[in-house]
Amino acid sequence: MKKLFLLAGMAFVLASCTTTIKTAKTADAPATLLSATIADLEVSPKRVVVNYKPTSEEQRGGLENAKHAAEQKALEQGNDDVLVNAEYTIKMTNNWIFGKSIDLITVSGHPAKYKNYRSVNDSVWCNPFFRAGYQNGVKTTSGGFLKGLLK
Repeated sequence: MKKLFLLAGMAFVLASCTTTIKTAKTADAPATLLSATIADLEVSPKRVVVNYKPTSEEQRGGLENAKHAAEQKALEQGNDDVLVNAEYTIKMTNNWIFGKSIDLITVSGHPAKYKNYRSVNDSVWCNPFFRAGYQNGVKTTSGGFLKGLLK
């Protein structure tokens, strides 16, 4: 009787272990540069300085996370897009058991906004040098610009 249960148990274990392998293939789709967008950056001449005390949740994310939060706070003051030439001053306390904690982050930089959004079609793409390897928006050659120009 023991051998019967042992044999049934072994059959159950062997039948329950199956491996399934699935594969998928992808098709190459031609990529184009027709939808790229460029913009001008208007940088303010005055420098902004912000002191920021990061929350405990931001500190758990690490130093870079706290720096990004301080930069975001500086950008929210003027409703700007990016901080150019950002400089950080960080004051930290060394706790023996819990490691280091960030007391204060001072971030300074020139706030800037993106203006005059336009499509690449309006500027760069109209130049035949950049369209050398393309025909109807699809890349036709597998070389550089010179190979496309010389064909």
